[in-house]
Amino acid sequence: MRLFNKLISFLSFGLQEKFKEQDLIRLINSTLLIFTGFTFFAIYGILALIRDEFIHGIVALITSLMILGSIAIIKRTLNYSIAGMFNLTLVIFILLFLFVFSPDDGYVILWFPLVPVLSILILGNKNGNIISLSFLLIIFFYFLLPESYAAKPGFSDVFIMRLSGLYIALQIISSIAEYYRASSNKATEIQLLEEVNKTRLKESFISKISHQIRTPLSNIMLVSHMVNKVNLTDEQRDMMETIIASANNLVNTIENIAEITEVDIESKTNRHLTSFNLHNTISSVIKLFTVQKEPMVEFAFSLDEDLKKQELEGDPVGLKQIFLNLIETILKNKRSGKIQITILANIHSRISGITEIRFEIKTSRPVNLPSWNESQKRPVNKLSGQSDSNLINNLDLNIARKVILHMGGKLHILQTLEKNRVFLFSLPFKSGPKSKLPEEKKLLPGEITTDSQSSLDKLKDINVLLVEDNTINQKIVVLSLKKYIPNINVANNGKEALDKFGTSKYDVILMDIQMPVIDGFVATRKIREIESTTNSHTPIIAITANALHGDREKCLEAGMDDYISKPFQVEVLVAKIKHLLYQY
Repeated sequence: MRLFNKLISFLSFGLQEKFKEQDLIRLINSTLLIFTGFTFFAIYGILALIRDEFIHGIVALITSLMILGSIAIIKRTLNYSIAGMFNLTLVIFILLFLFVFSPDDGYVILWFPLVPVLSILILGNKNGNIISLSFLLIIFFYFLLPESYAAKPGFSDVFIMRLSGLYIALQIISSIAEYYRASSNKATEIQLLEEVNKTRLKESFISKISHQIRTPLSNIMLVSHMVNKVNLTDEQRDMMETIIASANNLVNTIENIAEITEVDIESKTNRHLTSFNLHNTISSVIKLFTVQKEPMVEFAFSLDEDLKKQELEGDPVGLKQIFLNLIETILKNKRSGKIQITILANIHSRISGITEIRFEIKTSRPVNLPSWNESQKRPVNKLSGQSDSNLINNLDLNIARKVILHMGGKLHILQTLEKNRVFLFSLPFKSGPKSKLPEEKKLLPGEITTDSQSSLDKLKDINVLLVEDNTINQKIVVLSLKKYIPNINVANNGKEALDKFGTSKYDVILMDIQMPVIDGFVATRKIREIESTTNSHTPIIAITANALHGDREKCLEAGMDDYISKPFQVEVLVAKIKHLLYQY
């Protein structure tokens, strides 16, 4: 299989990542034609030189090099069709040139039947037949030249008729073969499209079912935890704990369903560039994991002193996505026991206002990535025979790789002698003005992993806007947060949220996604547009039953600061609110 991958990489010039599977096959076919044409003309040129046909030999050798040089066209334009038309045009003109200057050369004549084959193979039936018949007519009229013409070929009429018959026969055979090939490809494309539609329907169905299950399940868990904290008899507490344990098992089942619904996430093509502080951005990501997974992970974060004070212009949302997915990959694939993740960010270079930053993520324990192709630093594609389950296991890693690629970098993964992992990538950012980092933001992530009473008391003075269309969910969330945050206003949809946001000041917004009138994504984008004119920022946390792969990325892309899926622990939500307020 490794040899097959190397062969695919060689025949596609290392561009296999930039072509779809069907186009990749056509690219490989074009490559084989290029090498075949190069070989034919090179052999003919060498034989011509041996026969002392200097001009023919030089022309043929130059042609072979030009055909080989069409590889550069493919690499530059990523269009194998242009290279194919260039080579076909070159071959036809060279054959005509050699025939005109040496009409009695049998070697040249025998190459003529290749024209219909190449024309139809490269251009398809319609255009290929037009070119092929045009070439045949040119040669036919040349054979009809008067006897007095000095360069008239001296072949017999029988030979000419046989050659014409062979030419037409190959044209008919090539047309039939191309017809069946095109029909087969069309049938395959239709079948693939049907499969894609079926998959989308399944994913849509699973997404809706997951959403419908998560919403009441979230309410069951929240109420169960609240009831479990009041005075109960031993028998009542035992029954309540059984309900909670069963609910947790159902949550795990839903998570497993979500894991298998999508096997690929396309990177976003439009990203918002803004000014941000690198220290704050990475620290906010680390805090998310220290709150939720403190017993199993410990972080060490080191940053160049210049970067702590340097404002950068770029895509902080994309950077958060990268670290979220890489850390998730590490935690999902690590061996048992606590792991330390070390994050380093250093200035690699500064040129013309562009600061290139080198990021390094190290693990203190082995991380198993069985289906990661170490030689190419990417998940193996379907041509290598990788199963969908392996793609699922690498989903977070694949998302991070695509975002890094889109932001102008490349992900490299190394393995130490102890089988620990090192994730390396460099990204360019525009250099912004120097800004003094507030002292209170220099706290290490590990120093704020538990809620202090003073910080909880501060939350009682904040105003929160809950955007939720389900009245039962509204009551449950308000009841759950009442102990920590008494001041909570409710909006029934995105439009009401925008109206209330325009008339009142809120410290945090808790945003549902699927709502009537205006959904959570649109409402968030509208809020960010309003804030761009006032130079303000209100933290927005998505509280949603959408928990399939890609939903977290969509929330960040829309401008939300954090994401929590139903069902959730109230303490986790409170911690997220506190950290976002601390951050901003």
